[in-house]
Amino acid sequence: MRNGFPHIVIAGAARTPVGIKCGTLSHSTAEDLAVIASEEAITRSGIDKNDIDAAIGANVYQFTAPDTQDIYFPRNVALRCGLKTETPALMVQRICGSGLQTVVNGFQQIALPEAVDDTNVALCFGAEVMSRAPRIMRSPRCSGTNFWEFREDGEIEDSMLASLNHDLANTTMMRTADEYGHKLGVTRDECDAFAVLSHQRARRANRESHLNGGDALQGMFAIDTIDLDDHPVHLARDECVRDTTVDTLQRLRGLTPHGLVSPGNASEISDGGATILLADRKRAEKLGLDTQFEIAGYGISGVEPRLMGRGPIPSIRQALQRAGIEQDDVDLWEINEAFAAQFLGVEKELGLDREKTNVNGGAIAIGHPLAATGTRLLVDLLFEMKRRSVKYGCASACIGGGQGIAVILRNTQVS
Repeated sequence: MRNGFPHIVIAGAARTPVGIKCGTLSHSTAEDLAVIASEEAITRSGIDKNDIDAAIGANVYQFTAPDTQDIYFPRNVALRCGLKTETPALMVQRICGSGLQTVVNGFQQIALPEAVDDTNVALCFGAEVMSRAPRIMRSPRCSGTNFWEFREDGEIEDSMLASLNHDLANTTMMRTADEYGHKLGVTRDECDAFAVLSHQRARRANRESHLNGGDALQGMFAIDTIDLDDHPVHLARDECVRDTTVDTLQRLRGLTPHGLVSPGNASEISDGGATILLADRKRAEKLGLDTQFEIAGYGISGVEPRLMGRGPIPSIRQALQRAGIEQDDVDLWEINEAFAAQFLGVEKELGLDREKTNVNGGAIAIGHPLAATGTRLLVDLLFEMKRRSVKYGCASACIGGGQGIAVILRNTQVS
């Protein structure tokens, strides 16, 4: 252990391209995307599937698919990937931080003494198909005396729209970003300019991706699938990314009291999956797995719900403390762009260097498939750290309801 912090490594990592809402991946299930991401991560790692001790999955929008059973999500992914029947599976849910939470849970299971938990290798994955978030009829059971019958006067609810509200705090996700950004002096012009930058960086990364002969986005793999018209598609890029301008975005109406949030500077509703394979360093070395990147620290914090977007601030500070490093030691940042106003608030409060932050674009351009986002951030961060040969990187996300989560990676091959 280093300062009491265990040595746990990332032995494999992979993510799907992120599909735009009602786009190429919208006919998939979250389970499907988690399976292909996990299979890719396992293949890249070279691990024998019998050596995986636990599966930890995240999926926020349950019951999105008519052809699958989402309550069995992590267990089905483990079984479909060919893990041992004896390998247990766990579902975690921390809304926008769910993907990162799978890694935290995996880390904790591995770090526990063997007498408490004998996990040495954990498959951690998140997937979301937001395109299929259902409409729900809120009809109560027990029509008359029959438990299996429903009354027919229930209200129809859009499950996605309902989730974007936080009724207890009398706010919405976009209003929390608006309020936080306004509090930090963020302007609408800054929001739109940053949204354009996110798309520009993501477009450049797609052009320079390893799938196009470059060396960017090496965590992403291509998918051969079919589109909504049953035509074959070779998807080798993030589908949400577009060419836009500040002039175009400024013509969009502001949706919040201070006018900071518009459809053009908020994260894309999207579909995707990503997986991280964690292992105890000694076990990984024994199995011949990659041990270049370690989890150096993590943090999870609560913040005022009406300033939800501030969540990364205390969680990053907690993660830095656990890692035993200073903020200036971090070479690369992946801060989830739930909204431009929220990101810019975090950037201003922490004093982040934009040249080191979201260098390949963020969720405004790439998309924010909720449960997949945290693992996607870590996958992209890891491979960009390797590409640039830097020592420390941090991935963080704000979380609906007023929370934040952060994970710090260390490249052990850089002194």
